[in-house]
Amino acid sequence: MTILPVSAWRRLGAAFALSLMPLAAAAGPTPAPGLVIAYHTRPANWLAFRSALKSDLLPRLEALRKAGALRDFHLLLARDVDAEGWNATALLDFAGAEGRARWDAATAEAPAGLTPQDLALTSAIDSTPVTLARGAAAERKPDHPVFLVIPYRVAVSDEAYLKYLDGYTLPQLKGWMGAGILSRYAIYMGEYPAGRPWTAMLVLEYADELALGERDRVKAQVRETLARNPAWKAISDDKSNIRSELSAVVASEAGAK
Repeated sequence: MTILPVSAWRRLGAAFALSLMPLAAAAGPTPAPGLVIAYHTRPANWLAFRSALKSDLLPRLEALRKAGALRDFHLLLARDVDAEGWNATALLDFAGAEGRARWDAATAEAPAGLTPQDLALTSAIDSTPVTLARGAAAERKPDHPVFLVIPYRVAVSDEAYLKYLDGYTLPQLKGWMGAGILSRYAIYMGEYPAGRPWTAMLVLEYADELALGERDRVKAQVRETLARNPAWKAISDDKSNIRSELSAVVASEAGAK
């Protein structure tokens, strides 16, 4: 992984800012159906539950991916035990409606993908149907990624929020990827949001622990460059009524070595 030094950012600043003029709405991928499942367990059961997820749920999800029901999936384990967050989260991107139907059939005997023994270790499970609104990945998959998962409560319509994402959020994410710290991002929009604590979720995959540590420095540099663009700066100056950020979770991939 290569993180650009400050001197390189200064040399690239003008070209980067120019590439964003005018700041047009980015064309996102066709929305794909998905599911975000948050698993909770009592602290005393965490070690046993983590082991069960790796030995039972992870192979089940991999089998569904190989069978074509899942386009992709990530099983994330929270770094810290924290009452404000989840212990594990499964991010499922289905292969269309047929993939979702195959998941439903598979979970008729394994709710949320878990065996009866695994379910006995849970204290709560939250399942949120979603669509993958925006996403991108670097060509090279990192060996030791670190994930930051940030839920949001959105206060505007889906159309207005997608416009905000394309005009404000995506330019920053692309800048972070260009700096070498971010290897993948995904933005999920919750379906049937009434009564749910979050309506959008940003999943950031950092290249490694060092890259996560560079987050604040690189974020400030990218924003300084983007602020030269009047369209981006106008959104930045007036984003308070768009969304509110909820408790973030730092996590690792269950299948990581």
